[in-house]
Amino acid sequence: MSGLQESANDQNTRSNVPHTLDEAIAALEKTKINRTSRNGENKIKHVAGDDTFVFDPNILNPWDSGHGDAADEDEDDEDTKVPQVATEVRENRNQKSVLPVIDEKPEATASSVQDQPAVEDAAAAGEAAEQTVTAAKNKKKKRKPKSKRGLAAPTGFEEFYVDAPLTLAEYEEEQRLYDPYVFSLLRRIEVAIQRFAARRNMDSTKKDIFDKYLSSGGIAGGPKQFGGGLNAADMSDMDAAEIALMKATHFVDLDRYGGPDVYTVDFEAVAKAFFSSRLPQHYDLTTVNSAKDVQSKTNIIRNFLNYLLHHDVCPEYKDQIFAARNICDLADIELSKTMRAQTLFPGDFQTACSEIFGGICRDTFVRNPGWAEEFESDFGMHPDVAQQTFKIGLATQTSDEISKMYMDQGNALDIQMTNIYDIGLEVTEVIYARAEIKNFYEKHEAAKGLKSLGKLRAKIWHPPHTPPQDLTEEEKAAARKTASSPAEEIYEFLIEDYILENCFVGMKMEVTVREMSFGLKFFDKILGAYCSFYTILPNEIMVGWRKPEDEPLPMRKKGAAMFQDVDLEAGDTVEDVYLDDEEAVR
Repeated sequence: MSGLQESANDQNTRSNVPHTLDEAIAALEKTKINRTSRNGENKIKHVAGDDTFVFDPNILNPWDSGHGDAADEDEDDEDTKVPQVATEVRENRNQKSVLPVIDEKPEATASSVQDQPAVEDAAAAGEAAEQTVTAAKNKKKKRKPKSKRGLAAPTGFEEFYVDAPLTLAEYEEEQRLYDPYVFSLLRRIEVAIQRFAARRNMDSTKKDIFDKYLSSGGIAGGPKQFGGGLNAADMSDMDAAEIALMKATHFVDLDRYGGPDVYTVDFEAVAKAFFSSRLPQHYDLTTVNSAKDVQSKTNIIRNFLNYLLHHDVCPEYKDQIFAARNICDLADIELSKTMRAQTLFPGDFQTACSEIFGGICRDTFVRNPGWAEEFESDFGMHPDVAQQTFKIGLATQTSDEISKMYMDQGNALDIQMTNIYDIGLEVTEVIYARAEIKNFYEKHEAAKGLKSLGKLRAKIWHPPHTPPQDLTEEEKAAARKTASSPAEEIYEFLIEDYILENCFVGMKMEVTVREMSFGLKFFDKILGAYCSFYTILPNEIMVGWRKPEDEPLPMRKKGAAMFQDVDLEAGDTVEDVYLDDEEAVR
């Protein structure tokens, strides 16, 4: 090789050298791998029978690309003695492979000098291949786009979405499913809910809203008890109506309400109760985009009502469904306004009155510290600002009679709070500030920084969720007489214009009213604001109800075991004896 004769020992040694990477890996599996230290460098010593090979990873290691730089640094160190090596590159006829053979002999041959560039190229190729494999392993799997995951698919709740026209076969099938002369309304509603949910792509929020709407109407959700599963053999003997009924996950629980005779079908009342009472309890509708949030929620119920009309599920209640759909349109306007008004009340003028005359806002002012500059304003109202707000509002919007009484009682130091009570009110009129009053607030120096005042007028309203008033017979007769009289008592409050923008005729409120001795009424606490169609249904009381157990629960049985030796009299229970013992101890 290269004009040099090899000794017999060299030829014998080279005959044991593996020619390919596969042969090298197989040889490594049969060898014992020992790490030794020579001249301060790590080497791998392979012992296979009588032959010994020593691989220096600092010079070349095709399986580890992280040692190449270390080898270059060692070569630059003058104090480190690197032994001379003899390297040979072998080529196989079927597969070109490069395997470095490191000999411990210090003398070098002419072939080692000529084959050194080939070894370096092989090392670079090995490092590049190793880096490619590592990068492929570490590369994160790309997430599929929404279109391939089904998230961008139509949901059926788009703004202008309509159901496709029915084919003749679908029409005939639905005529059998929703035949009012064959099936009761309860069964038709169960099938319609199941088929509607199958044709709509509802996420968790939409499904939760839809389930709460159904529960407000007395329809429970979840699998039917003791119905068993459906298989191909069972469904082969059923028609479409029976299969849809067995697959239904929403059903009317007759045991909960005592049978079908106690039911009253009223789509409009259910829509009123859900939007005015149930929905605000479970979802925050006071955000900046509250109008958009409300519309997205009302659209779910509107879509279901349109489905009932389009598929002619209950033609005998078509007028009620149209009325319920009108409630959805009304909720889009009123629900977001009531939620915003509830957060804006009582307003600056009402707060000023409360600060001056001893309401709940008295002595609540806290100045904004310097380290909290990110907060918009102080907490509460400064007494000087309260005096300024009250006096300018009194001069611009109250009657001459109230202003005169205030001046007379103020001079005599005889101003008092005469009455405090919680009351329900229904808005009858919203009056914005006149042009001259707005001009005064904008240009007058004394009103600088204050907001113009309008008027809110309301009449008495009795909230349906509150207990009835405990009145004597004379008081009840007087109340009936007052309610039947044409002249009802009207409450008038001074409210800022920016709050009045969220008020409307018919809006319901629960407030704490305070009356002053000079004739002014104000409220400094709002208990709730509701839509004009505010309704409470008994169904909401039964949400989450379940049938009582026929036998005591295990924990009750365990408690009853403590009284096994107690002698029970006729008609007594273990709980009765336990309570009697407690009374005796007291």
